Amino acid sequence: MPLDLATIKALFPRASDELTQAFADQNAAVFGQYEITDGNRLDFFLAQIGLESSGLSVLEENLNYRADRLCAVWPNRFPTVDAAAACAANPEALANTVYANRMGNGAPASGDGYQFRGRGAIMLTGRDAYAHVGAIAGLDLINQPDLASDPDHALAVACAFWQWKNANPVCDSGDFTAVTVAVNGGTIGLADRQAWLAKVRRVCATLPDAQVRPPPSQPSPDRVAAVQRALLAADYTEVGAADGLMGPHTIAAIRRFRGDHQLGDGLIDDALMTALGNPVIERHQQA
Repeated sequence: MPLDLATIKALFPRASDELTQAFADQNAAVFGQYEITDGNRLDFFLAQIGLESSGLSVLEENLNYRADRLCAVWPNRFPTVDAAAACAANPEALANTVYANRMGNGAPASGDGYQFRGRGAIMLTGRDAYAHVGAIAGLDLINQPDLASDPDHALAVACAFWQWKNANPVCDSGDFTAVTVAVNGGTIGLADRQAWLAKVRRVCATLPDAQVRPPPSQPSPDRVAAVQRALLAADYTEVGAADGLMGPHTIAAIRRFRGDHQLGDGLIDDALMTALGNPVIERHQQA
């Protein structure tokens, strides 16, 4: 399901016009290439890049810290303010210090820490990551690392990272925390990532009719209402109300439920009804 410019701006209002336009132009082809399709794959991807890049507004890691802040963030490396003084307000020195001798980087003198600092929509970090992701994306990120944050390549780089981490199968399991670990290496910012996921699902539930379209053969309002009640009982609250209308919010809830329960594509069918416990369809006669 391609995302149009208006939806991308609603998701990421602080992103630059150049980046949002590139995202709109590229996402159908790039998502298709990396099989980041509807459901959890797309929702989880958008939520993760939303958190990592502050809503696509920061495509390069901020390494400009005061000495006292360095002591708080890296207490083992900077146990005192005096120990942090050389790296305070000095992004290059800081990156070369804290990222040295790991993630494929060389010693501080190699400059790898700063050369391969966090960049792009998913904050690609470290020589190994730049090498692996560049190979997948077909970009020479080792010699041209700034391509990772270039608007013309940022989406493809993030999707290539997603493939490198084999995130799609984890998405299919419905385990958002496990996807966070795959992307981040831990669960840093999990609550904020979950808030991003809620925003993605809220915004994408209001896509234009051309992008979120009810099935050609509509189920009866009574059947829709039964599904809505069951979804609400299961905490899929984006449904809103059990009004029997097959609108975008109900479609979004059904798609999320189907993704969470690995039901495959579709909307209201026998597989969904069974997974919901075959909710009772209450038929109402009009007077």
